[in-house]
Amino acid sequence: MLGDIINGLWEALKPGEVVLIERTDSKDQYLGLQHLISWGLSRGYTILVIDVVDSLHLLRAKTRLAGFDDGILEGVNVIKIGGKIKAGNIIDWISDLSEPIILVGKFREAYDRFIEENAPVLTIVLGIEKLFTTSEVVPKNVHLLLSLLSQYVGNENRMGVQFIKTSLLDERRRFLLALLEDVATTVIRVSSHGRVTEFKVVKSINKDVEETCLKV
Repeated sequence: MLGDIINGLWEALKPGEVVLIERTDSKDQYLGLQHLISWGLSRGYTILVIDVVDSLHLLRAKTRLAGFDDGILEGVNVIKIGGKIKAGNIIDWISDLSEPIILVGKFREAYDRFIEENAPVLTIVLGIEKLFTTSEVVPKNVHLLLSLLSQYVGNENRMGVQFIKTSLLDERRRFLLALLEDVATTVIRVSSHGRVTEFKVVKSINKDVEETCLKV
């Protein structure tokens, strides 16, 4: 049932979108990640994970510990940003996070080349909130990130889905979430209430699903 509900959300998305999935509690997102990859493969997408500071390794390990098969995560293509642990099929590894201008330039070069060679691409970003804690929150750096994300809105050779844990953003960085929401074409908030998980579409270019609230 959970898989059918999540797949229904994915089906509402369109090529060219930038989607923000906000986990508002402390729980992990490995099941959502697996469902998204399975759905993307079934729709003919090439999967590319943007792995910020070993987020993919952590989700794979937690998937196994929870008793689920993590095989679908083993062969995904990966652009790593920071981190120390190899996970997936790494096509590029940007290790230096100290210079945002250089980071963005290297990322754009690797990402654009991958899209050109493998379209359509389903891009899944893991751990984007870690970029905000490893770099200074100054206007120049914020502008670079938002410009990078905005560049790909409407590019129908790819669809981007960003998983973010909002509880990890301190009060000083909360405004960054609003900026990401402004760039995004769809925003889905995921939260738990006891044993019930709620998926709420708070923003979407697809008016048929906007304000949809699903509970499982």
